[in-house]
Amino acid sequence: MENKKKLIALVIGIILIILVSGLVFYLTSHLTKTTICKGKLDMITTEEVEVISSDEKVKETKTQVTYDYSNYVSDMYPISYYKDYIKNSNKFYKDINGVKASLKVKGNKVIYTVDIQYDSDYMKDLVEAGLVSTNGSYKDIEYISLQDTLKNQENAGLTCKEK
Repeated sequence: MENKKKLIALVIGIILIILVSGLVFYLTSHLTKTTICKGKLDMITTEEVEVISSDEKVKETKTQVTYDYSNYVSDMYPISYYKDYIKNSNKFYKDINGVKASLKVKGNKVIYTVDIQYDSDYMKDLVEAGLVSTNGSYKDIEYISLQDTLKNQENAGLTCKEK
């Protein structure tokens, strides 16, 4: 009888270990992951992109492009001149569902920030704004690939590392 109790306790213990292991594996494979891609694009421009993903699907990107005009600001060309230049020469993604964009000045730097939510509710707007490309309809996009996103960032000259 005692051996039977020990066997039952052992079987229950093994089942619990398997269940807990399975739960841990499931949770760690479905957790949110953050990858940081950054680099210097030219003499004045640095970029940092925070790619937030889950299950190898991009959920959001937070991009910060910093233009350092320290060697160029003067009385003739104040920092406001460069801020206006950046605003007028870049697509400024205002009033697009799923996108938050801002432009600010910090010292002699102009900081351009774009946060994009890759939710299916926003996909039509993202495609129309040129932020997501597709060969078909926006309705055909199931998700944004983390692997492709990181490859694109690296092709642009950024170095990516998981946080």
